[in-house]
Amino acid sequence: MSVLTDWFDWLGGYPFEVAKPEQIFDFCRKRGFGLDHLKTCGAGLGNNEFVFTKIEQ
Repeated sequence: MSVLTDWFDWLGGYPFEVAKPEQIFDFCRKRGFGLDHLKTCGAGLGNNEFVFTKIEQ
């Protein structure tokens, strides 16, 4: 990593916004992407993982 990236991480990183999986689906679907794979953390702590691919038209 670069010194700048390390500095931002040390300060706490960039702010982020939490989104529900349904919001992610809608956002990507409107832009022509389809969901290929989803792995959720359920109600526990962790990150959801999404794999989207561009739909051929």
